[in-house]
Amino acid sequence: MSAISPSLSLPAFVKPMLASSGTAFDDDNYLFEIKWDGIRMLAFLEADRYRLINRHGIDTTERYPEFAFLAGLAPGTILDGEMVVLHRGKPDFALLQSRDKTRSPLKVRTLSQVEPATYIVFDLLYENHVPVLDRPLLERRERLEDLVRQWSRPRLVFSQSILGKGRVLFAETCRQHLEGIMAKKVTSIYQPGKRGPDWIKIKPRFQENG
Repeated sequence: MSAISPSLSLPAFVKPMLASSGTAFDDDNYLFEIKWDGIRMLAFLEADRYRLINRHGIDTTERYPEFAFLAGLAPGTILDGEMVVLHRGKPDFALLQSRDKTRSPLKVRTLSQVEPATYIVFDLLYENHVPVLDRPLLERRERLEDLVRQWSRPRLVFSQSILGKGRVLFAETCRQHLEGIMAKKVTSIYQPGKRGPDWIKIKPRFQENG
C-alpha cells in the first residue's frame, strides 16, 4: 500500500487558541514570553501567495504589503503571531490601529514604508502542508524558530521565551510598561478556539482595567 500524501491545500481559517487570565508564577512546566500589544494574526503561506487573517477570520493581507516576501517562503505553512508597529522598540497600538483601519491603496503603500509593521510569531500550526497542532508546544516552537532563522527577514521575528521564570519576566514587563506576559505549558497541544489553563495571560495591574 502506498503512503498517504499530505493535502497540498491549507484550511481557509484556523481559530486561534485562546488564553485564560492569571497572576505571575514560576513553573518549569511553563515557558513565558512577552504579551505583545498588537493584533492577533495567522499567516497562511501557500504556493506563490500568502494570506494574513486576523482572529475574527477577516483577510487583512492588502493592509500590510510589506509582507509580500511571505509568498516566497515554505508553501504549506501556517504561523500564529501578533502584528505590531514598533516605536522606539516598543509596540505602539495607536500606530497599528491606523495601519489596520487604512483602506486607500496609496495610503496603505505609504504607511507600509513610513510605519512598517513587524510580525512577531510564536507558534507553528502547519509545516509542509502537514498539521502539527497535536505536537507539544516546545517542539512546535523549536521548528518555528529554525524556520524564522532560515528565512532571515527583518519584519518577521520569533517571540523569545524563558522557561520557568515567570515572575522575573513579569517584573521586567511592569518596569517597561509593556502589556504583560504569556505563560504556556510546554507539553500543550494547539487547541483552536479553546481557552484553558495551558495558556495564561498575565497583565500588570496598571492595565487590568484598560
